[in-house]
Amino acid sequence: MDLWFEKLADKYQLDFQPGVYSNILGAAVFNTNGTRRYFLEKRWAQGGKVLTAIMMNPSNAAHNKTDDTVDQLIDVAKNEGCHALYVVNISSIIDGTSNNVKNTQFTFEEINWTFVSKAMTEADVVFLGWGMKGQLGMLEQQKSNSTLVKTFENVSNKLYCYEVLKSDNQRFVKKPVYYAPHPRKRFEEEKYVDVPIRQLTDLEFVQLFIR
Repeated sequence: MDLWFEKLADKYQLDFQPGVYSNILGAAVFNTNGTRRYFLEKRWAQGGKVLTAIMMNPSNAAHNKTDDTVDQLIDVAKNEGCHALYVVNISSIIDGTSNNVKNTQFTFEEINWTFVSKAMTEADVVFLGWGMKGQLGMLEQQKSNSTLVKTFENVSNKLYCYEVLKSDNQRFVKKPVYYAPHPRKRFEEEKYVDVPIRQLTDLEFVQLFIR
């Protein structure tokens, strides 16, 4: 079977790694020195529906291991009747501690957005969960790459999240910033466990992508 993400890995001379963890097939695409992850798949059944989750940046989850966030996303995907999970990110730089991620790590990267865009196109459900820092990173990249908004417009009928929140940071009082929270929000890691995801409204799309 031809895998689109394996073909992209070959095209960009990236490291494609298949694996298995806890009876779930895995696949991941890294740069050659393993500091960036462009794509992660977890598959428990062949064919069928796919949920793509767009997060802030990669954790240490990989083709042959997982973490609490990926496990929660697998449950979300299963609840949506999906057979596989794709995980892509606003930044491709691997860091398991979100506090370590700096604004400079969200520089626009064409290879990364090629994977993000394709993963959204191939999905039946697209879950947004990049949090506040990821939201700022995405908005910053939009400034020089206005086509990013179109990328999301093209799949607007597939976009889901837990909820859309308004930042309470005083920096944004005059010009509010809205964001889709991470599945395991800091200090509230269990908040969204067992909470169903829902489709983004037209207003929420504007709040997230038009600023």
